[in-house]
Amino acid sequence: MLATTTPAAPAADVPVLGYAVMDQDHVDSVALLQAACNAPVGQLRTPFAAFAQHLREHFARENALMTRHGFFALHCHKDEHARVLNVIATMEAELEEGKETRARLYVTEHFPDWFHTHLATMDRVTADFLAQAEG
Repeated sequence: MLATTTPAAPAADVPVLGYAVMDQDHVDSVALLQAACNAPVGQLRTPFAAFAQHLREHFARENALMTRHGFFALHCHKDEHARVLNVIATMEAELEEGKETRARLYVTEHFPDWFHTHLATMDRVTADFLAQAEG
């Protein structure tokens, strides 16, 4: 089944969970995060916007899958997504005002730490649940 295959070329530093939609979203998240991290000073707004849009779509896909399959920790996982998207919206607003310092710190330090933990915990359990539910 397509949903349980892994993406064709996962990034070496992205754990593969064995659920294709999530694995591809994670690879894409890391690529867009890296682009934001590599943005020259004063030019973070555009790559951050692409990263933020991807996260909104990524989290919406996961939320829909969890809802469709009755994931037992749905509300906890969705709440965590909502919390991160609120932070992202704050960073986007600051970037609109030309303030880049906190957004740069977020993409270089805070988000990577959160993402690593989120993949190893909530997303690992979710991917396993979804694979079994569709198996």
